[in-house]
Amino acid sequence: MEAIKNKNILAHMYLAGISKEKWSMAHDGGWRRGVMTTNMSECLNSVLKGACRLPISAIVHLTLLRCVKYFIEHVTKAQLMVHENQLWPDYACRKYEEWERKPSKHCVVKYYVRSQTAQIVTGGRTSRGQHMQVVRISTTDCSCGKWTIFGIPCSHAICTAKWHSLDPTTLVQPWYNISEYLATYEGRFEPLADERYWDQPTFKLQHNTVRRERRRVGRDTTTQLRNEMDRPVATERQQRRTNR
Repeated sequence: MEAIKNKNILAHMYLAGISKEKWSMAHDGGWRRGVMTTNMSECLNSVLKGACRLPISAIVHLTLLRCVKYFIEHVTKAQLMVHENQLWPDYACRKYEEWERKPSKHCVVKYYVRSQTAQIVTGGRTSRGQHMQVVRISTTDCSCGKWTIFGIPCSHAICTAKWHSLDPTTLVQPWYNISEYLATYEGRFEPLADERYWDQPTFKLQHNTVRRERRRVGRDTTTQLRNEMDRPVATERQQRRTNR
């Protein structure tokens, strides 16, 4: 917070009025697991890109087809990982392998066997000095915070686990397991029959005329945030000519 205050006092005042667990991964208890955004719609943009300007029925149909394709691709990928005896998805494997290479520069200076606690001195460049981190295997915690944030043991935890003759791979949180990844996409999608074979609805759609009544003269205002895609082509051409 002091670094933010030195950069921008207004930003510091704004963040000071918000609970730290709502915007900082260091204080959220590890719930975000390395993900900064909480906007779930962003997760669907890549799947449903290009569907927003279609008719409602086409949006529903396209959403179903793309979700089916998305699930099939991930199930196939998960089955390939199982066949290759891969422990975790690619993201967790890369993160673990990256941190597994670092303990060669770490040194355990003291530890407590009963609680599996250790103090790790990291090997850094002489100009930057060395850092000390405290690892507690029993509470899956490291003072660097990475183990809590990502759910994957950091280099300090891996070094401590090996020092206590433990398998560091067992310290990765279980939701990274391939079995959990496969279970996420095990849901089934039933194909839709032609509309002629649908059951007759037991309800009747009623048109709400009140919602269509014009309450004032003129064009209704919209709350949509317009961008360059909403500008008419003729207007763009005219602006180019003016700029010339």
